[in-house]
Amino acid sequence: MKAFIRRYFYYILAFIIPFMTIAAALIAIGVYPFGERSILIIDSYHQYAPFFSELRDKIFSGESLFYSWNGGLGMNFFAIIAYYLASPFNIVALIFPRGLLLEAFTLIIMLKLSLAGFTFAYYIRKRYNRYNITIVYFAVFYALSGWMIGYNWNIMWLDCVILLPLILLGLERLVKEGKGLLYGVTLGLSVLCNYYISIMICIFLCVYYFVVFFEQKKLSIALFFKRGLKFVWYSLLGGGLSAVLLLPTYYALMATHSVESSFPKEAKFYSNFFDLISRHFTVALPTSLSGKPNLYCGAMALILIFLYIFHRGILKRQKILRIGLLAFLLLSCSLNMLDYIWHGFHYPNSLPNRFTFIYIFVLLTMCYEVFICLHKFKDWQYIFAFTGASLLIVGSYLFAETEHEIYTYIATVAMVCIYFILICILKANRPKRKLIKNIIAIVLLIEVVGNGIYGFCTNGSVNRTTYNSDLGDAKEILALTNAREENFYRMELDTVTGRNNVMWLGFPGFSLFSSTLSDELDVMVDGLGFFAATNKFSYVGATPLTDSIFGIKYLVAKEALDTARSFTLLNQTGTKYLYENPYALGLGFVAMKDYLKWDYNLLRPDYVLNDFIYLTSGIYAPLFSERQMGEPTAEGCNLTLKGEGYYSYSLTNDSEANKVTFDVNVEEDGQYYIYYEGSNSDKLVVTINGATKSYSDTRGHMVELGYLTTDTTATLEYSLDEEKETGKIKTYLFKYNQEVMDMFYGYASQNQWELTTFETTHLVGNVSAETDSVLYTSIPYDEGWTITVDGNKVEASDLNQALLTIELPQGDHVVEMKYVPKGFYLGLVISCLSLSILVLIYLLTRKRVVNNS
Repeated sequence: MKAFIRRYFYYILAFIIPFMTIAAALIAIGVYPFGERSILIIDSYHQYAPFFSELRDKIFSGESLFYSWNGGLGMNFFAIIAYYLASPFNIVALIFPRGLLLEAFTLIIMLKLSLAGFTFAYYIRKRYNRYNITIVYFAVFYALSGWMIGYNWNIMWLDCVILLPLILLGLERLVKEGKGLLYGVTLGLSVLCNYYISIMICIFLCVYYFVVFFEQKKLSIALFFKRGLKFVWYSLLGGGLSAVLLLPTYYALMATHSVESSFPKEAKFYSNFFDLISRHFTVALPTSLSGKPNLYCGAMALILIFLYIFHRGILKRQKILRIGLLAFLLLSCSLNMLDYIWHGFHYPNSLPNRFTFIYIFVLLTMCYEVFICLHKFKDWQYIFAFTGASLLIVGSYLFAETEHEIYTYIATVAMVCIYFILICILKANRPKRKLIKNIIAIVLLIEVVGNGIYGFCTNGSVNRTTYNSDLGDAKEILALTNAREENFYRMELDTVTGRNNVMWLGFPGFSLFSSTLSDELDVMVDGLGFFAATNKFSYVGATPLTDSIFGIKYLVAKEALDTARSFTLLNQTGTKYLYENPYALGLGFVAMKDYLKWDYNLLRPDYVLNDFIYLTSGIYAPLFSERQMGEPTAEGCNLTLKGEGYYSYSLTNDSEANKVTFDVNVEEDGQYYIYYEGSNSDKLVVTINGATKSYSDTRGHMVELGYLTTDTTATLEYSLDEEKETGKIKTYLFKYNQEVMDMFYGYASQNQWELTTFETTHLVGNVSAETDSVLYTSIPYDEGWTITVDGNKVEASDLNQALLTIELPQGDHVVEMKYVPKGFYLGLVISCLSLSILVLIYLLTRKRVVNNS
């Protein structure tokens, strides 16, 4: 053991220091078991933990990994795995019990960041043929860089950051020695772990190939093409290795919103130069969701990058190429066209400049070349570098648009001055250089460790007890509902906290937040009156009709509900109330052929809902009838009527009390709903007989007001965002007709698709059509479904690719559906072939080495 530690001591340090730094930060935050906090924030709170939970449950239950019914009405779970869950580190989640899944998540982050330090140290060791304490400093700066601190909660991206040093080491070997095995294997692993970040790495590789090739001393056109062909060959093998995940995911992504983006027509800059420089500063608040790029990798880099210009041991050609590469990456942080390309040819939804871990890698490697020769420069060059770094700091203070805390500037100035003084002493005092180098090392580690702890503490945290609080009740509720149901049913939550809470609790639900979400499904859900936004939709905005046609059989509430649409109280389990919907339909029913004409892009959800009933059942009566609202009153703004129920406003002051208020006129007793949209409105407060309820989704949705009488007092109050000068408000009032709902349910329930088999990827059921008809299903459209009617393969009808529909001739039928993600089998063949070729290359290479020895 001692020999092992002695041999790999610096690698171990490169792993241990980041690990202990993060541990110290977690203790300071009060993360469990040192408190009741968890570092799940933003998307890790809403998306990643529920996806982890679903993967864990599927593995332990032996369910297919291809498909899941626990969210989004049903979804391609294989695509979820490819984007979020393909990391081999997720095995850790299987070791932990269900109640400690958040802690497994935290441990995986710690391991990944620490391993990034290890692989960077390995790169430095092999690239510069040095194995001493200096590799540890720069490895720690890589592992605890601004990018790592700001974006570490995007746990699925970190594998690629770990693999980047190995991929680039492999590419350098390929270009210089013609050996491409390391490159092909590590690139393939990167794409397997996360194809999205791998896109950025692949784009960089195309640029980096030219840099590595042309910085060599000996060049020739023949060698350029020879190495270029090998680069292409091993890149294809790496991509082919991941085809089993990549190809099915490609088909899934073709249905998402991101494919609609187009290349920018005009060049625009997001930030000025000093904005970007200021993101290198010590204790600069990390960007975790929106803001400027995370570029911090040590204040000393501000000095070392100037000294790089004067480094005599580096060829001028290499200097030009490396500095040009660094400048190109920095420009990419600001120029919209380059930003668009780096992010896979579309703009990211928040989390800006996701590729900047590559910039940090390049900068650190350049700085390392200077650091190992730090005492060899001339005095005036040190002064020039210090002056340059100082001017960057001053310029950032004066001209950067980003506002930093004053202590950020003070800390950065202090660190730059300390490093400059120590470098000067190092140069002047030759006998004590070893001691001074050790002092520099201590200062470097103090800076990076301090900045790391600061960054983690400022990222935020959540209460783990609250996040886990519903798991016990959910288990009891599922046991109850599963005992009552033979096969298919859906259930939802009355109160939305996390976007994917239904999946976290293991419920077969409606809501979903995922980058692989079908765009047309999202558009349809929005048209029906739910909350929907780009790559997510939630159960907020449900109506009795949507509860029925989407099969929402059960509703779980944290407290007893005065109104719950068609639901009635079934049971109370623990702290939860379980409601049952007698109008819930199965997975499908026979509809009229006119259903194929249904347009969910109509102007208002009442049109869409009424149209659905008419086109599927022929019932020509409105489920929702519009009623007139009272005239609005405005405070702090000018209000202009733009159309029926549609107003625009412009603020007359910047007060927080600016608002628009509507009175609800109830001319007839009955059940009422509203639909609202309030762009630039902070919230909508609905007050009914003194009781209030707030809504904060500016995109709007349907809202159940409940049973109102002619003597009901009801108001709608929009609070306006004082920072936005203008905005729009749409408000419509509807009276709900229960008789129409009863007629529709009577029709649909008599013509249901009666399932005899319901498995994750296999459905079989009987259905009877009195005339040539269409089988409506509440299954999202997906080309992975293979459909047979009476044993004959048929194609799904195309209802704008939102929901899956099947045309049926008159008569009794057996409809069977099986699911395999489109492209899976072809991808599997390509992956196996690529793996076989790489193994063969390895064996031949090994045989050649043995023979030569």
